[in-house]
Amino acid sequence: MSAAKLAQVAATQAGAGKSKARNFYFEICRCLPFIQRLHKLDEVASLRELRAIVKSRFHEFKDVKDPRVAELLIFKGREELECYLMMHKQRHHAITEYIEPFSVARNKGTPKPSLAPSGSEFLKTFLETPYPQITRKI
Repeated sequence: MSAAKLAQVAATQAGAGKSKARNFYFEICRCLPFIQRLHKLDEVASLRELRAIVKSRFHEFKDVKDPRVAELLIFKGREELECYLMMHKQRHHAITEYIEPFSVARNKGTPKPSLAPSGSEFLKTFLETPYPQITRKI
């Protein structure tokens, strides 16, 4: 096979890999409302946040050029999606694997809220001390 023909085949395969990844992304986005209801994730994250999490996961592998690697990633992703749809993975798996790391990365630069927003002096000192002082009467 000539070099030009080989380059054309490689470009076609790369384009097909991108379209497969794009179709898989849209498939996940179509399944997200069902997964959110199934695992009661609306208490933890909105549908918009879940889509942002999926988008960020896809952007992690945007530089993959090898079609075999792309096929493997799509296969593993489809397997993961099936695990959540069939409830082989439960709610806490979704929270600890996807939602928690995303929220930690998103809130990295924001300051922590104050401990006592009500202004109660007792509550402020109670929350600031690591352990209460326990005294025994003998």
